Amino acid sequence: MYINTNVAALFAQNSLSNTQNTLSNLQQEMSTGLQINSPSDNPSGLAIANLMQGEIGGINSAINNATAATNLLNVANGGMQTDVQIVQEIQQLAVQASNSTNNNQDTQDIQSQINDLLNSLDNVAQTLNYNGQAVLNQGAQTNATGNSTVTGFQVGADSGQVAAATYSVSVLYTTTASGAPEDIVTVAASTATAWTTVASGTVSGVSGSSTAGTTTLQLVSGENSTGASSFVIQVNQGSIVLGASTTAYSTAVTVGTAATQYDFQTGPYQGAGDNTQVQLGTFTSATLGLTNIDVTSSSGAQYAISQAKRALSMLTNAQGQVGAQVDQLNYTISNLQTESTNLQSSQSTIMDANMASVTSQFAQQQILMQTGIQALQTAQQLPQLVLKLLS
Repeated sequence: MYINTNVAALFAQNSLSNTQNTLSNLQQEMSTGLQINSPSDNPSGLAIANLMQGEIGGINSAINNATAATNLLNVANGGMQTDVQIVQEIQQLAVQASNSTNNNQDTQDIQSQINDLLNSLDNVAQTLNYNGQAVLNQGAQTNATGNSTVTGFQVGADSGQVAAATYSVSVLYTTTASGAPEDIVTVAASTATAWTTVASGTVSGVSGSSTAGTTTLQLVSGENSTGASSFVIQVNQGSIVLGASTTAYSTAVTVGTAATQYDFQTGPYQGAGDNTQVQLGTFTSATLGLTNIDVTSSSGAQYAISQAKRALSMLTNAQGQVGAQVDQLNYTISNLQTESTNLQSSQSTIMDANMASVTSQFAQQQILMQTGIQALQTAQQLPQLVLKLLS
């Protein structure tokens, strides 16, 4: 028996201290609901969980970005649908004006109504906006360096993705075997070594009259164009028909600042897979090829019908592009939500406390705490037994 060193008390004290520390940690887990409350609890687990939390935050922000992008595209589509209704009405008026029962005043009234509709079309492009951005007035700036034949050049409303470059516009006026005029238009882009055809096709418009004025030729993707882009070319048809029966005219044009590109960050990381790019064109009477329609004559009314039909094709193309982009964004949002859910589940496995297990351990440690106190009390009384040896 020893008096100076109470070994039994030391063991009881150490055990009681360990129990107290464990009980304190369990109390912290119960109060926070987390099994990692400091780096010392699980250094590697905390590092992994922090990285996951950053990724989860990025994913949630990307979901918000994709949702905002979808809203912007829906606004654009709403404006396009308004344009469709306006152009459909222009087409109906052109058909009405083609009837010989109309007198001069009737056709003038119809033309005035068409002019008002064209102003409305331009107004939609100028005023429709999302968060201060005119979403239907974002196309490339174009300029015809020009000659007497090609007097104007526009990128079609459905072709906002056309890059800034130098282009060559060729207009071939020929007469078929049956005597019908045929207008072939080709647009080629300049590269470092050659010209690459961007779009080409056979269009109608030139009347064959040397006294006729400016005519707009619509090269519409998917309708009369072999390329992926639409273009609107204004020509002086008098300059064309004054030539031989097969005459080609060509001029260089420039596309300046390309269409505004929307960059949507739809993922938590840097890279092409986490970024969605969208380019919308300019939806005006000029880019739809409707600027010089005049239904006060029978031939002009027929021309207006064709122009309105091809303008509707451009609008349909653009709506199809927007619809595909909205579908892509919806799939992206769904995928991001699934990814966020799975990451949160993984993080929960690392960070969250199992409350059933914690409460069970807490009850166990409480009992050990009580028994430890009793053991320490008993051990502290052992040296008093030495007094019995002295009595």
